Amino acid sequence: MAEPLTINADSRIQAAKSPLAVAPMLATSALRPPAQPGWAFEHKWDGVRAIVVIHHGKVTLSSRLGNDITDRYPELQALAGAFPGTTRTVVLDGEVVALDTKARPSFSLLQRRMHVTNRRAIPRLMREAPVLLMIFDLLQLDDRSLLNQTYDVRREALHGLDLRGEAWQTPPAHLGDGALLLAAAKKLDFEGIIAKRRDSIYQPGRRSDAWRKIKLVSQQELVIGGWTPGLEDPQALGALLMGYHDDQGQLRFAGRVGTGFTREHQQMLLSMLRKLRQNGNPYADVVPHRDAIFVKPQLVAQINVRQWTHDGILRHASYQGLRDDKKAEDVVLEPDIARARARSLKDSQT
Repeated sequence: MAEPLTINADSRIQAAKSPLAVAPMLATSALRPPAQPGWAFEHKWDGVRAIVVIHHGKVTLSSRLGNDITDRYPELQALAGAFPGTTRTVVLDGEVVALDTKARPSFSLLQRRMHVTNRRAIPRLMREAPVLLMIFDLLQLDDRSLLNQTYDVRREALHGLDLRGEAWQTPPAHLGDGALLLAAAKKLDFEGIIAKRRDSIYQPGRRSDAWRKIKLVSQQELVIGGWTPGLEDPQALGALLMGYHDDQGQLRFAGRVGTGFTREHQQMLLSMLRKLRQNGNPYADVVPHRDAIFVKPQLVAQINVRQWTHDGILRHASYQGLRDDKKAEDVVLEPDIARARARSLKDSQT
């Protein structure tokens, strides 16, 4: 059993409006599901993590970084109706997702909602890109904190709330063979699964080996350090210049990404990038593109990666969307991506 957890001040989210919110617990990467007993398995949702606080009849959502994202998803205010009265206090952990026409989570579709705060635009987007809150953990119920309780205890309490609505649901946890759920996720074209140790407590703000993510799609968060103009229209966006931080904290060039964004996204990105434009190259490497336009490396994008070249450059990669729940300076290579790059380099040398 895990040792009792003492929450330090850093684990509390200071930027959120609700003082009850905590920083979400994070998972480490793994190549395959644990085969030992004592694990539960859940689908991995390709969306935006949210700590949800219901307090005094009001719903507040906080992102992974502690930003208040409540106003972006007005449909989730109805969740307060699941707890009649104004004295209830509930803290939930979940993922805000948007489903495509095949009922698959789509990060690209969610992009239409993630960065919009215009009150006039939101009602239209609620119809065009409705969201669902996938609830997978219960952290507080009224005056009882569940942070030091085991996963099994928290899930049982969550199941007892029977949280199912038009814009939220509680997906089941699977206590059997993780490989079977991973195979099902692959068949459904989901991102992967999460394995959670059933005797583990909730560790706010910590990346714990008690939670392990097994991905079917190679995804990597990368920093945008510039762009190249379009070939036919120099005023348009041709490709994004991407990078990541190495072990010394230096920004390394990872190549270009020129597919995956719609015209709407291109215009939005150009508007943001032009405001960040700078003269100097932000990378520790030489960027082999004469037409490169550099920017302050502040924006983080999610990228689908199919392959890396032997010298560590992206190949067959596509843009999925911007993330505002991760700091640019924290972007490093995911372990599975790092292993893939190492294999490419090894193969090139044999």
